[in-house]
Amino acid sequence: MNTPRRHIRFWLPLTLSLLSIVLGLGLSVLPLTSGQAQDDDEPEPTPVPPPMIALNQETIQRATVFVMQTYQTQDQTIISCVGSGTLVASDGLILTNAHIAQPSDICRSDRIVIAITVHLDEPPVPSYVAEVVNANQGLDLATLRITNYLDGRAVEANSLILPFVELGDSSATQLDDTITIVGYPDFGKEAQVLDVANSPVTSVRGTISGFTAEAQAGDRAWIRTTAEIPGVMSGGGAYDRSGRLIGIPTIAPARLSGVVEDCRVIQDTTGDGRADRNDGCVPIGGFITALRPSRLARGLVRAATLGISEGESSSFAAPITSTTQTEEPALSRMFFATSVSSNGVPASVVGSVPGGTSSLYLFFDYDNMRDGLIYELKVTVDDIPDRVHSLPPGTWSGGERGTWYIGSATSDETTWQPGLYVFRIFIEGREADNKSILIGSRGSSEPPPTFSSILFATLDEGTGTLMSTGYVLPEGTFVHAEFSYLNMRPGLNWTQVWYKDGGALEPRITEAWPEERGSSGTHIINAQAVGAQFDAGYYRLELYIEGSLSATADFVVAGGAVMLGTEIFTGFRFSTEQAGGVPVEETVRAEFPPAIEQLYVFFDWRLIAPGTLWTRRWLVDNEVLFQVTEPWRAPPDGQNLFFSLDSLGTLPDGTYAFEIQIANVTQEVERVRVGLGQLPVEVFESAEGAQMSGTITDAETGAGIPGAMFIVLEPEFSIEDFLWESRQIRSLSTADENGRFQVPILLRRGTEDEPLLYSIMVMADGYLPVSADGILVDNTTESPVEINVELTPN
Repeated sequence: MNTPRRHIRFWLPLTLSLLSIVLGLGLSVLPLTSGQAQDDDEPEPTPVPPPMIALNQETIQRATVFVMQTYQTQDQTIISCVGSGTLVASDGLILTNAHIAQPSDICRSDRIVIAITVHLDEPPVPSYVAEVVNANQGLDLATLRITNYLDGRAVEANSLILPFVELGDSSATQLDDTITIVGYPDFGKEAQVLDVANSPVTSVRGTISGFTAEAQAGDRAWIRTTAEIPGVMSGGGAYDRSGRLIGIPTIAPARLSGVVEDCRVIQDTTGDGRADRNDGCVPIGGFITALRPSRLARGLVRAATLGISEGESSSFAAPITSTTQTEEPALSRMFFATSVSSNGVPASVVGSVPGGTSSLYLFFDYDNMRDGLIYELKVTVDDIPDRVHSLPPGTWSGGERGTWYIGSATSDETTWQPGLYVFRIFIEGREADNKSILIGSRGSSEPPPTFSSILFATLDEGTGTLMSTGYVLPEGTFVHAEFSYLNMRPGLNWTQVWYKDGGALEPRITEAWPEERGSSGTHIINAQAVGAQFDAGYYRLELYIEGSLSATADFVVAGGAVMLGTEIFTGFRFSTEQAGGVPVEETVRAEFPPAIEQLYVFFDWRLIAPGTLWTRRWLVDNEVLFQVTEPWRAPPDGQNLFFSLDSLGTLPDGTYAFEIQIANVTQEVERVRVGLGQLPVEVFESAEGAQMSGTITDAETGAGIPGAMFIVLEPEFSIEDFLWESRQIRSLSTADENGRFQVPILLRRGTEDEPLLYSIMVMADGYLPVSADGILVDNTTESPVEINVELTPN
């Protein structure tokens, strides 16, 4: 197929007021330079290297921004933290890392400054001020919105038209896929005011080398890459070959015994006339080897785009006090497993595994943690650092206490090479615990006896049948546990130990394995409550073979028994107002009219022990907006617990849902319609469409015209309609030194029956301007649309 080309030679003199338009769009004013005549009739074009990503590399680079946290002191602007970010909407919505955008003990801040790329071969230019819209400290992701120009003027709503990219489908990525990471690789040794970045936007190429699993985020909590990514590119973007944003390079500044290891002095913050170690410094991370998948950022971006935030909620009881003797983060009970269920339960515990193992997970209990703490996994193989399975410094996302796992599963059987592996977990730069495992046979080849796949249930005492199977059980007198066994031999000693909230319920029960039970199969054991019943709380079962832990699983007791299940949450009601912690009765509805400003959900609950981990989620049209996992802080029983959604103006039409999970098991999902019950089709801006690019040349010499301006109008406006209002402009681009341009925002497509028609204007200093109407773009138009323009010297 041939790329469509159009050669335009319409001349139309125009009186322009371009300066106000450019400023209104929030773009820097670029010098317009007249084309230079060449001695040769046909000048030799400068070779341009092929882009790493087809069609939209320039758009991606221009959509990449430099983020700076700053604060003011003694009439001086001090830069405290820096990183990269990506525009994900043309109105100035930015996706980046939370640690780059939020104030902290190492990032003092009263303003976030955004620098944009004006010329691709030059450092970014500080241009805007932004504010945090939403942030998830645990995932280290945040959305920002540009609110002001650097001089303090407010940015009017919908006045910006900036290049942006769309989130791609990170779940579709595969091992060995080629990816391109885009960001700003460095910053100056000495900063003058805000000119801190001394490198232009840069692309780094690599491949996907694996995926790392984490509790609460699944098998693809991290995308691993072979690319060598500088730490300042943290918060930028990683793109697949189609140019879709599939990951966010992420690394937090490494710490050693709580102190940041790499912190660069770039300014004189003490006012003594020199920048030295007595001055404040800017922390940065080391080389990045891991990306947060874009799917984990989708809710933050969607909520920010819709103008939705979490609103007020019920006042909880005071935070649960730790049962340990120290307030320092503590890890315990480390062990390995080769598989994890969808509920986050290890199938079995292993002390060694054969060579060729394709998956391995490290489990541990934790206490006194908090989201945002810096944690790191360092792995060695036979005392040699193993970069493949280590995880660079990142932010903790598991809350205060619980059980966590981290590991990987891959189809590449050569991933886990034979050797003695040692896993070390560091919290804030201090080693918290470690565990070793042998991979590959160094002893007996006889398969070891194992227990696996524990599943719990309660008994209907009236019928004698099992009910409420799973990991969330109602209060009752008995709990049953079914597990699988393999390679068991008569006479082997095995032990069962039951716990509640960390304490053993009864002494260890140890017995010899009977011959009649066989070497493989399933077995059921029972536990009877010491008191009247198993009260609400956290429980655990551990199974040992000859003194070694072989299988373990946790379950939660909460609520009461109902037919084949557990009932914990009831009485759900949606309303638009609350007074005194209860819904205003006349605002309670099963569905709501359009244009409501808030949405409340109220519900009742029973028999939940304080400290029980639970997850709440808000969704709209089945897409998650917000997800929070935390300990239960309300009383064990109660009514009218409420949470809410707020909006910048009004909530868009849609079907909203509130979901509750305990132990990774969904307990309730309640839905309500607002307006039409479906989000408007046009609510999300799309980066899909046709790319427009081309060359602007001197009609007499054929030479490219650097700095020539190419303007595309929105399809509903023609040249005759154009009143020099920013809302009428779809996008604009400036020609490079060879006269080449690429419009940063893709053109929306029409259909063959109803195509979209675009109008363009081209101008340069010293030349007659050119315009044209009727450039057709529909669903059959090939991309890029190549437009070559000749301008006549004035």
